[in-house]
Formats: sequence, structure tokens, C-alpha cells
Amino acid sequence: MPVSSIKRYPITIEGETAQIGTANELSVALEVLQGQFDRQALSQLSPHLAEIIAHAPGFMLVMKSLSSENQLYLIQAIGPDLAKVMQSARHLRDILATMAEQRVEEALLSTLGQAGLQRLIRTGAELAEVLEWVYGDCDTLALDLLGQEYVRGLCRHAADLGAILRNVDFALQARLLEQLGWPFVTGLVKDGYDLACLLRALPPVRSEGLLKHYSGPQLKALIGNANEWTYLYQRLEPDEAELLLKALG
Repeated sequence: MPVSSIKRYPITIEGETAQIGTANELSVALEVLQGQFDRQALSQLSPHLAEIIAHAPGFMLVMKSLSSENQLYLIQAIGPDLAKVMQSARHLRDILATMAEQRVEEALLSTLGQAGLQRLIRTGAELAEVLEWVYGDCDTLALDLLGQEYVRGLCRHAADLGAILRNVDFALQARLLEQLGWPFVTGLVKDGYDLACLLRALPPVRSEGLLKHYSGPQLKALIGNANEWTYLYQRLEPDEAELLLKALG
């Protein structure tokens, strides 16, 4: 967009007025203010912040100039336009990776809400990348906001579910597996490579729970050939390898 066509909005701090039309200009202004009048500047621009920031790189740039309290204010001010500003799951992941406080991550996810998160996260791999960069209970929050059926739809292959499971803690693994149900989980496993994806993501106690759903002959038919067996066996912890051998009989 030509510079002359950018719409700018005034902020007045201690009698001095500046015109702000882009995220870069806002970031520069915040750096000049050095934190003393950030909230005053943001509040004056509040109705136009989504328009000014416009995209994820701009959002990240401005967020880096703010204290956590003012980061919360910015997220709230952008509100329902946050998903549009965020643009993609990749940008959401990158922004979460820069955040230092759980409460800011919680505010970001909650403000995006179900509609915003579903708009951004379209694959199991994207969900796994987002979960990798959240703190504390934010992984539970993200999954709850997305909704059980939406998460189920993201798990199109065993690799999708395996990637998600690797990026949540053991307690949330157990809850997610219970919600999805073992028939759904085992239905994703088509061969030895799929089985390896899930066993690698699970601790031995849950690997045992998965293997209990197969008889020895079923496992032999599933693993199929020497190449799949080698791929699978080399990726197991000793306890899991012992469980697999026991299941195979």
C-alpha cells in the first residue's frame, strides 16, 4: 500500500501529537515513550488497533514493545479481529513462542476463542506445533476451545495424533485418549509405521493400553514386513519393546 494512502490516527502525549498508521510506526512511538505512556497511547488508538497492526508480524513487533499488562490490554482491544490479524497457525505458533507469561498466552487463546482457533488451526500438525509453545494448562485450554469433535477431525492419520500427544503432558494424554476412544485411535493405525508414531508418543503404561487392543496375530499382520518391524523396534523404549514382544507372543 502506498504510504500516502495509509490512514493515520493521532495520539497526543503531554501536548505532543503523532500520527500512527502502521505497526512499525506504533512500535517506534512506544519505544520513544519507554513504557511511561504506553497505555495512554494504546487507549487513544483502541478503536483502530486491528487496522493499524493489520497482520501477525506487526502484532509481534508491537507486543515486544509492551509490558505484560499492556500486552493483555492490546489483545483485549483487538478482540474479535484477533484471528484475522494472526493470519495462520504458523504465526500463532511463532507469537506463542515469544511470550514469557502464561496469563498472556491464556488471554490470547481465550480471545481467539473457538471460532478463531478453528479458523487458524486446520491440521493435526499445526495443532501439535501450537501445543509445543504453550505454558501450563494452556494446552488444555487450547484443546477445550477447539472442541473434541474438531480435534478428532484433525487426527486424520496416526502421525497427526502422535504429534499432538508428544506435545501434551501425561495427564492430558490420558484425557485426550479417553475422549477420542480406543476404537478411533486404533482405527488410525494401518501399519507398523503408524504403530510406531503412537508408541513413541506414549509412556510405557499407555503403550501397554494400546497394545492390549491387538492380539498377537493382529500385530503380526499389522507390522507386515521386516522393514516396518525394524523401523518400529528401533524407536521403542526398552520397556515398550518388551511389551511389544510379549504381545506378539
